[in-house]
Amino acid sequence: MVLFRLRRWPKELDSQFDCQEFGEFKSGYRAMNISVLGPPGCGKGTQAKLLAAHFGLKHFSLGETLRSEIERSTVLGEKTQSYVRHGKLVPEEIVLEVFESFVTNNNPSRGFVLDGYPRTLTQAKALDKVLDLSAVALFEVSEEDVLARAEGRVIDAQGHSYHLTKNPPPPGVIVKTREDDRPEIVRERFHEFCRDILPIAKRYRERGLLTPVDAGGSIGAVLDQLLGKLGETNGQRLRKQATQLQSPLPQAIEQKRRNQ
Repeated sequence: MVLFRLRRWPKELDSQFDCQEFGEFKSGYRAMNISVLGPPGCGKGTQAKLLAAHFGLKHFSLGETLRSEIERSTVLGEKTQSYVRHGKLVPEEIVLEVFESFVTNNNPSRGFVLDGYPRTLTQAKALDKVLDLSAVALFEVSEEDVLARAEGRVIDAQGHSYHLTKNPPPPGVIVKTREDDRPEIVRERFHEFCRDILPIAKRYRERGLLTPVDAGGSIGAVLDQLLGKLGETNGQRLRKQATQLQSPLPQAIEQKRRNQ
């Protein structure tokens, strides 16, 4: 996975390489955008943040964004409060507004990890208009595992998730249980996800972007599996990009050194 660490064109190289060849190479480079999907409690939030840190990408979580708006009692928070706390899907127009604002306020050339987005086919179609996905990781886990994980899940004031036994919070950190982690709500959200994900999975599978991930293991095991699969099945576009980065960039750097 070392080849994927250069996720965007380094600005410091602009002053060093001004030849036509590098202009064409740079213009053809595209940011890496990864979507991480899965039912509630599958661990996608933790893995999405680890992926973002690993690749140096910007992390987006619709759930965390909405919960933050609710905590701050914003206009958007008031609109979404009843939906989030009862485990209901937030209306499409609000979700699209939140995501559009996120993309507008962040540089797309940096690349994104989309945590739990898109949730519906409408969102997936809207996403296609603003971002070019590199891969879509679909976390697979049983309903029983989801219920067990939700039982011990807590969050801190910043929205960071922990599990009281598997991933406990640091000493002194104040945490609380999420209101939408009640068993009856988790069950409803699980079945809702299983229903809504079918057309989305079909869409990305047909494009060769979908990567199923067994989310039943430890955090480290799931991350290793995820990184491996991103470099295998659905990594064709990433590997092509990485090959481009691996070949002309070092050659040109070496050539410049010889000419100095």
